[in-house]
Amino acid sequence: MSGSGRPVVFSLTACIAYTLAYYLDWPLFRFYLGNESFSFGAQPESAGAPILWYGWLVMAALVGAIFAALVPGRVGSRLPPDVLWIVPAATTLAAFLYELRWFI
Repeated sequence: MSGSGRPVVFSLTACIAYTLAYYLDWPLFRFYLGNESFSFGAQPESAGAPILWYGWLVMAALVGAIFAALVPGRVGSRLPPDVLWIVPAATTLAAFLYELRWFI
């Protein structure tokens, strides 16, 4: 690998952060379609069901950006290629296992 490893660090940490935010239900905010509003906390049931995906996505992007800024770029460029495949595969497997609860 050549160049800066910061995109690699961002990608790996954002992938892990997204999976944790999804698995542990930690959205940064919620979007209520009925009210067409964003909220940092839960709203009454009259507001409708929240859309959490936006909050998970922004949370992952923020965590990835923070780690990419703090971790030296040479760390990301020295990671073996196996890590670049194992982390996304493991987080995808974790998401599948989490969603398995709907089918059992």
